[in-house]
Amino acid sequence: MRQLRTGFSANKRLSRRRLMQLGAMGLTGWMLSPIRFAAAALKDDLELVSRIPQMMEREGPMLVFRDFLADPDVEVAQHIRSQLGQRKDLLSQLRKKIGFEKQVRLSVEDIQVRLMFVPQLQEGHAAAYHHYCRDITNFLFEMNRMENFYAVISSPRESYPPVSETGISAFLVHRLAKDYRAVCKFTAESGCSVKYKATGAIFSNHLGAVDLEIQSMASGQFDLTRKPFTIWQNNTENLYTLMSVPVEETLHYQLGKATDREIATSMRNHPPESLSAAQRLAEEWMAVEESIVGGLVHCVLERYCIQHHMAVPASAPEKKPPLVPALRQYRYRDRGIQLVGNLGFQEATALYMNSPSDFRDQLIRQQDA
Repeated sequence: MRQLRTGFSANKRLSRRRLMQLGAMGLTGWMLSPIRFAAAALKDDLELVSRIPQMMEREGPMLVFRDFLADPDVEVAQHIRSQLGQRKDLLSQLRKKIGFEKQVRLSVEDIQVRLMFVPQLQEGHAAAYHHYCRDITNFLFEMNRMENFYAVISSPRESYPPVSETGISAFLVHRLAKDYRAVCKFTAESGCSVKYKATGAIFSNHLGAVDLEIQSMASGQFDLTRKPFTIWQNNTENLYTLMSVPVEETLHYQLGKATDREIATSMRNHPPESLSAAQRLAEEWMAVEESIVGGLVHCVLERYCIQHHMAVPASAPEKKPPLVPALRQYRYRDRGIQLVGNLGFQEATALYMNSPSDFRDQLIRQQDA
């Protein structure tokens, strides 16, 4: 029987230096393997994400995100105005009741909204988009040299997903729906008015949203808040739009600090006469915020795609018609994209964070040029 030898044979003896070299090489190989594996996994995820825009749109199952709450939702208010303005039967009844001649003024009051959602059900694609959202937001935080403020990024599969009490919660869904009820007030030229209750439901046309809410605290005093959660839909036919959603909403939370500071200063120096006046002021500044966000998103996606050796998707318009008319908050978007392109990512971000008014002035000068 041959004897089993233990240890090194004489002709394969290794020096101490060679052992150290092999040890270092082995450690390097061990460290690189997970990185290579992660890169390959992300490549597979991006491939799955690229297929999401071609997937079939679904209307169910419908789950509840949040029960009815007072919510001055701009999208819902605009939808109600659009729908009631087309109701010839209703206008005819109003003419008989309050006797307006040429026009009647409509104000939408006391809006309550219940948020509903259709979950992402395609296991592989849902997980891939989840991984992409985490990766692209981490990439953006590194670009901005700031800490990640998300407490959780999740894909809920049950009603009433919990919102974190610390940090921001981001929820990935297929579609977001809004069940609403509101009191509408119609006022004639004479001052006579009548109230009308409106109810209904819409699928949201906002693939992502960070809402700024204003509440009246006392005469001339208003409170500004942004919701501690954001809902990101994957229901789009455009890959560029799909990839933009987590970037855009993250930028809104970051830049929103400067926007809210500017609004608060303006209201302190020139107190609005009413809640509607304060809301108009906020809406104007949100349009300015949307303009810089639009430009920064493209910069982020361009750098991200370069890092992952992929082409930036074409930012083609959606093929399907929007569910609601284009919102006024995007009226400066094209000019903002051009201005950010001229200034550069870091310069534009620093300018806005330091003084949104200075950024707005350059935006206006660009319009007048």
